[in-house]
Amino acid sequence: MSGLDLVCFDADDTLWHNLIHFDAAETEFGNMMGAYMPVAEAKQKIITTESRNVKLYGYGVKSFTLSMIEAAIDISGGAVDTATISKLIALGRTMLDHDMEILPHVEETLKALHGDYKLLLITKGDLHHQERKVLASGLAHYFEGVEIVADKRPAIYEKICKRYGGKVSRTLMAGNSIRSDVLPMIHAGGFGVYVPFEITWEHEHEDVPVSTQRFYEVKD
Repeated sequence: MSGLDLVCFDADDTLWHNLIHFDAAETEFGNMMGAYMPVAEAKQKIITTESRNVKLYGYGVKSFTLSMIEAAIDISGGAVDTATISKLIALGRTMLDHDMEILPHVEETLKALHGDYKLLLITKGDLHHQERKVLASGLAHYFEGVEIVADKRPAIYEKICKRYGGKVSRTLMAGNSIRSDVLPMIHAGGFGVYVPFEITWEHEHEDVPVSTQRFYEVKD
């Protein structure tokens, strides 16, 4: 790997905790909808609604909050009261303002690579929220650039590589999502490193590639 032009990292659940906040919010949503259906079914309803809406709203807490409101209206047959909707909005606001929790070994890894490689952070989601998280993490100074994108596809990775003067064939992307971080980079011609996380968003489930020498998996 000494010939790499760029080493890229995903952010959410690769560098810091993210899904634990969504998971907790889904449980809270299920509890709030307890008068209409079992908690587990209500949680599945919000997951299904969010997966459908991501094509329109994009990724992030704001999209998730809109999906919670829509799911609550659907579950209740339109009977959900304004107080409950206000609670859902407040729940989304809390998710936007949580403390940053950096994952183990992240900073020591970035320190070890910084200076020897050109590092990039590539994340998708709401622009304003992601910018706030990057600054609050205290990790921004390790990166040559931060790219916040609407989605992660091979063409997106190719454009980013060109922007920073690297060849995609000499670029490595590390992240916790096979679907978003690993496979698109491999399909673009680069290297993908899978960093498993204890929770995986259902929208990001994908089989681990076994037929390429450009795939690696690490523990953390």
